Amino acid sequence: MYTATAGVVLPTTITGSLPRPGWYTQNLGARDFREAMVDRGYREEYLDALAVYLRDQEVAGLDIVTDGDCRFDADVAGHNWFSYAPLHMEGFAGARAYAVKGGLAGIPQKPGHILHDVLETRVMPDLVGPVGRGKLRYTAIWKAAQRQTTKPVKFGTITPELIAMSVRDSHYRDLRKSILAISDALNEELHELADAGCKVIQMEEPQIHLLAAKGLSDAVLNAKFMIEVFNNTVRGLRNKSEVWCHTCWGNPAAQRLFAKTPSYAPALDALSEVDADVITFETCSSGGMDLEAIGKRIREPKI
Repeated sequence: MYTATAGVVLPTTITGSLPRPGWYTQNLGARDFREAMVDRGYREEYLDALAVYLRDQEVAGLDIVTDGDCRFDADVAGHNWFSYAPLHMEGFAGARAYAVKGGLAGIPQKPGHILHDVLETRVMPDLVGPVGRGKLRYTAIWKAAQRQTTKPVKFGTITPELIAMSVRDSHYRDLRKSILAISDALNEELHELADAGCKVIQMEEPQIHLLAAKGLSDAVLNAKFMIEVFNNTVRGLRNKSEVWCHTCWGNPAAQRLFAKTPSYAPALDALSEVDADVITFETCSSGGMDLEAIGKRIREPKI
């Protein structure tokens, strides 16, 4: 349902994250956001950073603003984008370092390379029990930003498959089951967010286009199931809020992960089936080579 962009021909926004001010040194870690906001030092820095992020976007004239992903910690290559959800959901515990398996996706492994550091610092909890919402606090986090601006604040979240693919599962022992369990938990959390008045909910990085670009497909990681997961995660949300599907090519630490410029072309028909009002594409880095195909093949959502 179009809310924030209803009647707007070219709505302007950013993806989500913004650089941290040098004075914003506090980290949330595994703490509950509500508990952390009782900490005077954390609360002051967090709310001040929010105010800076929001004011900068207002001055720039954006129609839809974000909280700059202010909840995420200052870590290597934005790792907390991956780890925030499992660190705060039920069913996850511990801390396990990433197990390198011989250069997957062509990522360099030599110490001193930024992409080596990205993997070396990829420490995630294990999936050890039934997944639940836990203390994600998406609504409280969104409210902290929305009360500081009259512009609609877009809230973004990682997708279920990326969480499941990033952790070791000793509970479900089945990737399909773990993905769907995380999907159900996120759906519940996002309904609370929509009910609180959030006008734009952004699902970040469904793996549909990345699997196609890498030529990967198996019994679980395939376009059909990824569409099912996306649509299950946002089930019922479009009756309350505007749902966005964000896609990009990863770019950890602003580094390319592909030797050749990837194309959306193999995934466009599948992407047109996601239950979203808006789909965003990363096209600047490819010189706009997919723009014509996107315009012709994405049938209903705004682009």
